[in-house]
Amino acid sequence: MSDTRRGALLQRLRDTRHVPVLIVGGGINGMGTFRDLALQGVDCLLVERGDFCSGTSRAPSRMIHGGLKYLETGEFRLVRESAEERNRLLQNAAHYVHPLEMIIPIYSWTAGILPALRRFLRRPAKLTERGAAVIKFGLTLYDLYGRSNRVLPRHRMIRRADALREIPDLDPQIRIAASYYDAWITSPERLVIELALDGMEANPASMALNHVSFDGMESDRARLRDATTGEVFLVGCDLMINAAGPWIDRVNAAAGEAGRMIGGTKGSHLLLDLPIFARSLEGRMMYFEAEGGRICLVSNFMGHVLLGSTDLATEDPDGAVCTDEEVDYLLDAFRRIFPGVTATRDNIFFSYTGVRPLPAQNASDPGAISRDHSIPVLPPTEERNFPILSLVGGKWTTFRSFSAEVTDVALSCLSRERRRTTKDVAIGGGVGLSQRASDAEALLSDLTATGLSRTRAARLLTCYGSRARLVANSFRGPETFLTQLPDVSHEELVFIVRHEVVHSAQDVLFGRGALFLERPLPRAALSELVLALAGILDWDAARITLEEENLVERYRRHHRIRFDAEGMPQFV
Repeated sequence: MSDTRRGALLQRLRDTRHVPVLIVGGGINGMGTFRDLALQGVDCLLVERGDFCSGTSRAPSRMIHGGLKYLETGEFRLVRESAEERNRLLQNAAHYVHPLEMIIPIYSWTAGILPALRRFLRRPAKLTERGAAVIKFGLTLYDLYGRSNRVLPRHRMIRRADALREIPDLDPQIRIAASYYDAWITSPERLVIELALDGMEANPASMALNHVSFDGMESDRARLRDATTGEVFLVGCDLMINAAGPWIDRVNAAAGEAGRMIGGTKGSHLLLDLPIFARSLEGRMMYFEAEGGRICLVSNFMGHVLLGSTDLATEDPDGAVCTDEEVDYLLDAFRRIFPGVTATRDNIFFSYTGVRPLPAQNASDPGAISRDHSIPVLPPTEERNFPILSLVGGKWTTFRSFSAEVTDVALSCLSRERRRTTKDVAIGGGVGLSQRASDAEALLSDLTATGLSRTRAARLLTCYGSRARLVANSFRGPETFLTQLPDVSHEELVFIVRHEVVHSAQDVLFGRGALFLERPLPRAALSELVLALAGILDWDAARITLEEENLVERYRRHHRIRFDAEGMPQFV
């Protein structure tokens, strides 16, 4: 297929000599900034060395939260900002962000009061257990910070007997439990690609390209390299925004700036195949303490148990993978809170790891490092005639407000004015939807009127929100579904390839939805997906072999999954 979105963008890049803003990094903060600047009429070029949302942004706990734990360290501004942005995402991305009840099991009435008070006053203290008094006080403050544009219920305390009736597998040694509400995101991958599409629609002169890396400087221009062909592009700019996350220091070094801004910490998650237990968690996430006071999470994600996360300092974002020690730590934490549920390595069908781009600090406790964000500015030099804004820190929930701050700084550098705010701008398929079921039901009726079954329409709505209309209208007759991936049709793949900046099978499987997390996928499913894409993209036999090998290698290297002689996935 010659009319792919990525092919057209590459052709435009060949003709581009200068852009006002070059953004390096296509994770959530870089893409949020791309969309915001595009909405202000600023021509931007965003390049990402891998696929969009392929690093840290693809490896969250899938929470959209107000930052309850940040109250402990006195980061009140961050809590307020997080709570407000969570509420906005529930409105602006209602197709992917949904309310989620959080349950906190509590083992003591008074534990942690003194260290919590010290940390609250920003004094050093190790908090290894939080009692009911500390948690009640924290949740009361949390409700206050979330009162702006409130869309979620207030917290409640649950008597031990009632908690055990609601969740029978809970450790019977608890004294009491607490319930409060945050939110969760079903597909961060799709939200990022929709930000890219929104930005390019708002300003057609802007471009977001994956598999293109910033390779250094040449003659006062940025040297960009297509990772798929090696083709080099020289592009000048007035301003560069470094949104490379854990790789920020490396990008700055390539631009001639030595120094350390990032001190990343690694967070690993496991997906457990425990479907019966997962059903008992429907609509809830357990927010509980592991040994030493570190907070862990367990929830039902697409019918499986999502368990995370760790928080370990790391210097190697490229080599980050879930280790045996982390597996043992997470399973031990799970068994503590659910002692009667058998959970072993045999239940693991997927793991993933991301590196948080936190500010460089010499902290003995990685969990105590601030999750707030900053925008250090590197001024122009003799070798580089433009400034660099580096996006340090930040988190999923606050990406819009962080992007707005970056955009305001960028506009100031460019001597331009903001045209509009993004506070109430719906994202992608969130247009026309809300948390009201009536909006989704109306869209389902529209989709079934095109000839889709209600089941298929519901699937497309879940995957695309209101963009499902575009997908359905692209079909020319009945769909042809894959055998190993029966929820995916050839016609849907054509739409993705044509419109969503796709280059590889990895882009489709891992970057255009959460298909890879829905269930263990056999090797035959990977082969079938590659063959289907080959027919669309005219891949030859060598490319087909390479694409399948790359998928298998990704499973092995990043997720610790190998395929046995029958082609079934095994966690190793």
